[in-house]
This record gives sequence, C-alpha cells and structure tokens, in this order.
Amino acid sequence: MIDEIVYRSPELGDEAQIAACMCASADWAELTGETPEGIADWQQLCSAEELQARILSGEKTLVAVHNRIVVGFIAFRRGNHLSLLFVRQEYSGKGIGRELLTRCTNGFEQITVNASDLAVGFYRRLGFEQSDDRFFKNGSWGTPMRWSKSKDQPE
Repeated sequence: MIDEIVYRSPELGDEAQIAACMCASADWAELTGETPEGIADWQQLCSAEELQARILSGEKTLVAVHNRIVVGFIAFRRGNHLSLLFVRQEYSGKGIGRELLTRCTNGFEQITVNASDLAVGFYRRLGFEQSDDRFFKNGSWGTPMRWSKSKDQPE
C-alpha cells in the first residue's frame, strides 16, 4: 500500500475529483463499450448531480486521497450492494481498492456487485463468487457476484 493515503468520507465539493478519478480508472472505450447507451450511462454516473446524491445518500461511501487528489472511490446502494469502486490506473495494484472495500465491509454479512469484465478478477481475488449469469446492459457486460463473510473473519 502507498504511504500517505488518506481514507475519508466524501464531501460536497469532491464531485469533480471523484469524476476525474472514475474517468482515470480505465480506458474510455473499456468503460462505455463505445455504445451510445454506455456513453450516456457513464456520463450520468459521473455527473455532479449523481455524485452529490451519492455523497448525501447516507449509504456507505469513501474516498482515498493522495496529495489532495482523489485516487479511489467506493459507493454502495441499497445497503450492501457495491455500485461503484474505482481506482486511478496509476494507483492500481497498490492495495487501495482492497482497502476501500475492507473499510466499508463492517456490518455486512454479504455484499453483492455487478462486476464489469475488467473487475471480475479483482473481485475473485477478494473472495467474491459469481452468483448469476453474465448480462449485457447499457453497452457493457456485467457479472453478478457475491461475497459472504466467513465465520473465521474478525468483526
């Protein structure tokens, strides 16, 4: 893990940095499937209004900050459904995604996610298992996955 990463709740005013982090997490074509639906969906996810709503939702959200730049973002919906997890490409593989998820799992017996093709391997390494058939929506493929807390994991 990188030294000097600060993990904190996102605040109003962080929207532009969170959107930049999301866009810097992967190639545009990979994120959108280069379809009109995928591009529209992505623009909605990164909009200031959507990110403000997530910050104010009361759902679990967290940012990772390095040198005053948001380098990671996680957000849940409907309680235990992980809806967004992004880490800037240049910070990938340094434990930030794992740490964001670990810090948000307290109180959850189970977490669900619809993983993009790019993220399936990451989630498998963290103990997620495929829970349903792969699907195509808004220009992108998703794989439903589930993580369950094992009895030997600490609270």
